[in-house]
Amino acid sequence: MYDKLGEVVLKTEEQMEVGVITAPDERHAEEVKQFLGHKPGNYKWHIERCVTEGLDALETRFYVGKLDGRVITNIMTVEHEGVGILGHVFTLPNQRRKGACKGVMAYQMEDFRQREGRALYLGTGYNSHPYYIYHSFGFESVFPESGFMKYHVNSDFEERYFARLESAPTEDVGAEPKSIEWHDWPKVTALSGIVGWDTLRSLKWGVYGPTNMEGGFLSFKHDLETEDVYDNAKLLISSGGAIVGWATVSHDTRWQPTTGVLDLFFHPNFADAVPTLLSVVTFPDVKVQCYVDSGAEKKAAVLEEAGFTCEGRFKDQFAYGGQDYDVLVFARG
Repeated sequence: MYDKLGEVVLKTEEQMEVGVITAPDERHAEEVKQFLGHKPGNYKWHIERCVTEGLDALETRFYVGKLDGRVITNIMTVEHEGVGILGHVFTLPNQRRKGACKGVMAYQMEDFRQREGRALYLGTGYNSHPYYIYHSFGFESVFPESGFMKYHVNSDFEERYFARLESAPTEDVGAEPKSIEWHDWPKVTALSGIVGWDTLRSLKWGVYGPTNMEGGFLSFKHDLETEDVYDNAKLLISSGGAIVGWATVSHDTRWQPTTGVLDLFFHPNFADAVPTLLSVVTFPDVKVQCYVDSGAEKKAAVLEEAGFTCEGRFKDQFAYGGQDYDVLVFARG
């Protein structure tokens, strides 16, 4: 479905129409695929699928600017329940420096707010020209000097979003496990973007510290659907609908015979729900190891409670944010 949102007068005095294509949309499918045909790998995989089929409850929108009926610029958002990722910002080379992208983004941001959106995330180069364009629309670095940026409609978004429900019974752990679905994509990024918690968040995905999962989740989802890589993968969803944890068990082909790797990350407010998450994870009949940075004391305790044993410590195994970290190796099986 295409909805016209308004018009923008460009620096060249040309009148650009601004509208939004809400996927899936067979009528505009080829136009979108051709305009973003330069996108690589799994990004193209998502684009080609979303324009012709529903992907669980994921909302994909293409905000476009048109001159003489032809798309010249695009901004895509993927969202679920007011949390989204902004990406695929592209203007045709011969249409740049006219203010086309900024014109579309003004409408896109207003539309997001009008639809009661709560948070958007994006990735760009820190201190770059696009960085300051996004900053002018209210985006800010997730952590200092980072091109991973966030826009929160309300400044206390994270505090509210990751809060335990006060009405829940005292024995309620506040979250339950679930399988991975397409609409978890932006919510996983909200979780991976939290600051001040475990540093080594996923060895398999290469997640160290707050990380934009725009590309990482797509690779993960593609592997789940097409490759025999993961023995098991589950998410933890709070009573309020936030993704507050993940647990994946994948093959570790660095060793023969093959061992498994458990990647475990969770929001500190829901540490007591992690045993429930681990209880539904199916572990293969091989040794499974979990790598824990030396600052992740709560994760280490949770693993011990789940039957893992610390087998060793790698001294100064990696550096992050100017600090060296040891890595503890926990194992079961």
